[in-house]
Amino acid sequence: MAQTLDLLSLGAAAAEAAAVTLTNGTALTYAELRAFATRYRRVLDLPHKALVAVDEPRSLAGLSCYLAALAAGHAPFLAENAEPALWHEVITGYQPEVVAARAVGPLATLLGRAGYVQAADPPLPVWRRTGGVPVSPVHADLGMLIRTSGSAGAPKMVRLSYDNLRANAVAIREALALGGADRALTSLPLDFSFGLSMVNSAFAAAASVVLCEWLPSSDAFWEYADHVRGTCVGAVPATYRFLRARQWDPATHPAVRLLLHAGGALDKETIGYYAARMASRDGGFVSMYGQTEATARITCLPGPMAQTYTGSAGRAVPGSLVTIQRPDGALAADGETGEIVVRGPGVMMGYATGRPDLAAGDLQGSTLRTGDLGYLRDGLLYVTGRVDRQVKVLGRRVNLDQVEAVLSSRGIAAAAETPDDDRIVIVTDDPAGARSACRELARMIGLPFAALTLVPVPDLPRGRNGKTDRLAVRRITGAAT
Repeated sequence: MAQTLDLLSLGAAAAEAAAVTLTNGTALTYAELRAFATRYRRVLDLPHKALVAVDEPRSLAGLSCYLAALAAGHAPFLAENAEPALWHEVITGYQPEVVAARAVGPLATLLGRAGYVQAADPPLPVWRRTGGVPVSPVHADLGMLIRTSGSAGAPKMVRLSYDNLRANAVAIREALALGGADRALTSLPLDFSFGLSMVNSAFAAAASVVLCEWLPSSDAFWEYADHVRGTCVGAVPATYRFLRARQWDPATHPAVRLLLHAGGALDKETIGYYAARMASRDGGFVSMYGQTEATARITCLPGPMAQTYTGSAGRAVPGSLVTIQRPDGALAADGETGEIVVRGPGVMMGYATGRPDLAAGDLQGSTLRTGDLGYLRDGLLYVTGRVDRQVKVLGRRVNLDQVEAVLSSRGIAAAAETPDDDRIVIVTDDPAGARSACRELARMIGLPFAALTLVPVPDLPRGRNGKTDRLAVRRITGAAT
């Protein structure tokens, strides 16, 4: 197993530098965190490369097991607050050799039934699959298995190499000018590529990671952020909209110098709100665009540009190239909409749907057709929607992402689908506001108002990463007859 990744060495941090802080007040240096992770390295001393599944990655034990698996040349898979159904899919479909999980509970019961036994009992017990030789090998370059957002159906697994993880961590460090004084809070799940990227890039910058499971929409999160003097927080659009509605002001948290936005489109008014407030105190509100298939973040709009180029996702992070392609494969002109294509060292090796796929090498050639629509203007990327979200309603072509964006610009959270070709069904938790806005929307897209059907819900369905849960929305709209 020649291929490995030692994240704790990536930023050449001093042994005595702060590495991780826990909610109980415990702080570990890089030397202490390495020693803690070494306990897992000993357990992971296997004769062959393994898939190592880790529960509770936002704990010291879970994070240490993740770091140890990479450093030992294995391929980790992280799952945070996962349902038993997902663990069943992982255990039966991917057959990890090792699972780090609690000794009791539903997952422990499932592991016991699947033939796993506890091989060691460090702070987070380690289970090994019995049976000896693995059912199929794991490719030497495979550094990690990670889920996509799964917002439109059953989640795929993305195969990332050690080089993918290393290159993206360094690129984000450079794009955000992260340094040793930064403290990145785990405001997002670590099995969400944006959340994990924050951890990896912090270590690449010799910065420290603050482990926290509170949501950034809670008072407890910000009280803790102030206590540990956290400098860098990432959140998805729904969180920023919620905080703005509460008139939350980042000026009340003076240590925070970077607010990062990714995971979906955010309306210009909300971007302007945060950009102005962060700029007034020499901080930055940074919009980013990314995909799990490109090891998280692809582009970055630096804070100083946020107010001038509101709505842009910025320029490609160092080492990557973003182009726009027409349907015939030709490059689009400046300002012309087409499919966003990414080339660079962060592009995945490929997808996986089961254990045999873990033996495959790189199938992408460092190129990713994202399936997203957008355009470049003066070198800056603007994301407009999804290729598969363009539909025909009453013979007129409509981009459903544009429908949602128009409503979002009016402060209305909504999700749009087309169960048939003569109407658009809009799911929203603000039916009164949406009804008024939809009259204007109908004129904008050239459809009669009767072609828009509103379905009120108590809360707009969202996934674990804050994005709209498309599968749930489709179930709702399919029932709206």
